Amino acid sequence: MFLRFVVGTDAEHHRHLTGVLVCARELRDDGLLEPYEVDLVEAVFTWFNEHVPCPPFATAGWSREAVCWFKDDADEPIRRVRDLVVVLESHGQPVRMLRTSRPGRVLYEDAVQVVVEEWKELARS
Repeated sequence: MFLRFVVGTDAEHHRHLTGVLVCARELRDDGLLEPYEVDLVEAVFTWFNEHVPCPPFATAGWSREAVCWFKDDADEPIRRVRDLVVVLESHGQPVRMLRTSRPGRVLYEDAVQVVVEEWKELARS
């Protein structure tokens, strides 16, 4: 099973939604977060940089639609993302958790995540 946290409503198609890490970075960079929220977001980003492999988006030649999905047993990364969800929701950003057993064609895989070209429709799980 795979999980993806995205910003958007149920009415929006999953392939058009932004991941929570990107949205949190945008809020931070646009100066829309309170100082304590910036500290929390930075702590989550630092943890990810130290503990989760960074897929080679810049050098792999993947399409712009390539996205990351967590493996459902990636407990600590998922817990850290949920910290970002709290910040995003407090700023009026609707967050959805997508869940599927088949997120798309796998381009990259490590212990906690896959990068895929998503299917047009996700398998319901």
